Amino acid sequence: MRPYPVSLAAMLAAATLSACSSNPVSLTPIAHPTAAPTAAPVPTAVPTASPVPTATPIPTATPIPTATPVATTTPVTTPTPAPTAQPQVVHVGFTHAASTDPTFGAIAYYTGSSTANAAASVVTVVHGSQLSFMTDSTSPHTASGLGTSGFPGSGPASGATSQTGTTIDGSSWSTGTLEANTASVAFTVGAPGNYYFGCFYHYSADGMRDVIVSQ
Repeated sequence: MRPYPVSLAAMLAAATLSACSSNPVSLTPIAHPTAAPTAAPVPTAVPTASPVPTATPIPTATPIPTATPVATTTPVTTPTPAPTAQPQVVHVGFTHAASTDPTFGAIAYYTGSSTANAAASVVTVVHGSQLSFMTDSTSPHTASGLGTSGFPGSGPASGATSQTGTTIDGSSWSTGTLEANTASVAFTVGAPGNYYFGCFYHYSADGMRDVIVSQ
């Protein structure tokens, strides 16, 4: 039987195998570096946000109560009457009558009217005005001041028969004796008030008296 031809490669392999069998070589395994385990990352702590401070509420000021306005009453101003330009005439005499005034009581024989038997009346006049007296009878009369405190128990003093003063107020004043159908001087009426007067001749016996009210 014819042998098969041996190839050169096979021959070399066989030689190598033989050498290795006679001189065994200890093969040290190649150590491959082992990768160091990667440390697990330490979780970074997430910073906690600082709490936002709560604003302290500003105390609300207590409102000051508004005072309720007091309703003011507008005073009613009474216009001051103007003084009369001409003297106001007071008529005097027994031709007139007596009467009773609700404020001042019994008055007699002095009136603002020249009519016969006109009732006696309180003489009301604006202060600063002028006033005169005229007799309407044949008897003599006076108009003489008696002060401001009411009718006195006795009449005017003896000096009342002469004309005294020119202002009707709380001081002494008198027309003096007025004969029939004669007029006195003009008197200026003083400050507001009540001025009592009477006749020197007939105050006590006949109650001849009256009041001048100055406004």
